[in-house]
Amino acid sequence: MLTEPIGRAEQIAKLNDRARSGFDPSARIMFTRGCLDAFCNGDTPNGLVAQAELIKTMRRHRFEEDTYGERDFGAFTFRGERVFFKIDLYDPGLVKSALNGSFC
Repeated sequence: MLTEPIGRAEQIAKLNDRARSGFDPSARIMFTRGCLDAFCNGDTPNGLVAQAELIKTMRRHRFEEDTYGERDFGAFTFRGERVFFKIDLYDPGLVKSALNGSFC
């Protein structure tokens, strides 16, 4: 049985899905201070709960419109606020983006 090779955008999309879904142990999720401040009011326990709920919502996100097919950008409403997220691929040292696709 022959399988057709998948395109670059689909390879990237699969890596992004793996990271977003929590199946990539090397993936790191980061929030901006503004995002956390919008949901935790400076309270650490509420901040931790907000982070967990944000991650849960991001992991369930469906990409209805995806211009480039890489599933690397999305937006959803969380507690009445619009939240945007972006998935970027960096080298293992988190120094620079893998622009040449060497990690895909």
